[in-house]
Amino acid sequence: MNPNQRSFLQAQSAKAPLLINEIFKKHRVTIFLGLGFLLIVIIYPFVMEKIIGRTPSRYFIRIGMDILFFTSMGNAWNIIGGYGRQTSWASATFFSIGAYTSVLLYVGPPGGTSPLITPFISMWVGVVLSVLVAVIIGLPCFRMRGVYFAIATIACTTIFRQLIIYFQRFTGGNLGIPFPFQPKSIPSHLIFTDFLFRPYYFIALTWMVITTLIVFIVDRNRLGYSLRAICEDQDAAESLGIKSSVVKLKAFMLSAAMLSITGTLYVFMLRMVDTITYASHNLSVRIALVAILGGMGTKFGPLLGALVTIPLIEVSNAYLANIGYGGAHWLLYGLLIVVIVLFRPNGLVSLFDSAKTFLAKRRMKEAGGKSSGI
Repeated sequence: MNPNQRSFLQAQSAKAPLLINEIFKKHRVTIFLGLGFLLIVIIYPFVMEKIIGRTPSRYFIRIGMDILFFTSMGNAWNIIGGYGRQTSWASATFFSIGAYTSVLLYVGPPGGTSPLITPFISMWVGVVLSVLVAVIIGLPCFRMRGVYFAIATIACTTIFRQLIIYFQRFTGGNLGIPFPFQPKSIPSHLIFTDFLFRPYYFIALTWMVITTLIVFIVDRNRLGYSLRAICEDQDAAESLGIKSSVVKLKAFMLSAAMLSITGTLYVFMLRMVDTITYASHNLSVRIALVAILGGMGTKFGPLLGALVTIPLIEVSNAYLANIGYGGAHWLLYGLLIVVIVLFRPNGLVSLFDSAKTFLAKRRMKEAGGKSSGI
C-alpha cells in the first residue's frame, strides 16, 4: 500500500464517525420510533399473557403473528407493486408454492410416506420454483405495457389453484394436507408445541425485520433507483440505458422468493395446507391491500397497513360475520379502502409526512417570532 492510498483510507476512516453522527441526527426520530416499536413487539406476547391470562392471550398473540406475517408479505409485494408500480395478483401463487413444496417434502402426499426433509432445505426448493414461475410470467409480460401483467397474474393464480384441486391425490385437493400430531418440539424442523405460539411469533418477527431490511436495501440500491426512474418516465429511463423489462423481472423474482419463504414459515406455524387459505384470490388481494393502504413504494407502508387491516378484519369477522350472509365485513373493508384512496391516496404513511410538515412550519413560525422580537 503506497502512502497516498494509506492517507486516503485514514481520511475515510476519520470521516466515518462524522457520517454516522450525521445520519443519526437526520433520522433520529425514525430510529427511536423503530427501536420503540421493536421493543413493544418483543414484549407483547409476555405482556398479553400477564394481563389477560394464558388461554385468552393465545388469540391476541396469533393476531400479532398474522400482522408480522402480512407485513412480510406486504414488503414482498411492495417491491414489485410499490416501487415497480406493477400490480401483481399472483402473491398467493408464490405463497402457496413455498407452502406446498415444504409440506410435500416434509409430510408427503396424502397416504404416502413422509420424507421429513427439514424446511430449512425445502424452503429453498420452493424459492427456486417460485422464481421460475415468476420468470415464466414476467418474461413475456414485461416486454409489453399496460395491464397485461396484472391480467397474467390473475390467470396464474386461477390456474395454479385449479391444478392443486385437480391433482388431489398428490396435493390433497380442497381438503389439503394436515401435519401429523407432534407430541414434542423439533426446532430443526420448525416444530414447536408451545401453547402460545411464541416460537413462531419470534420467527415471524425475525422474518419481518429481514424483509424490511431487504426493502431498505432495494430503496437505496440500483434496483430501487431504476424502478423509480421507470415509474416516472419509462421512455426516458430506457434512453439512459435502463432495460425496463430486466429491472421489473428482477424485482418480480425477488418478490416471489420472499413470498415463497413466508409461505414455508406460515405453513409450519399453521400445520396444514389447503387451497382456501393459501391459493385464493382473496389472499392475493389482502396482501396487496396491506401495502396499498399503508403506502406503496415506502419502507414502512406495509407495516402500517398490516397494523390497521388485520385487526379490522378480526373485529369485522367477529361482529359482522352473520350479517349479509357473511359478506358485511367486506363492506366495512371496502369502505376503508375508499376513504384511504379519497383522502390519503399515498397511504397511511402520508400522515407522518403531514405531521412532519406541520411541525416544521410551526418551528419556522416560532423562529420567525423570536427573530422579530429581537
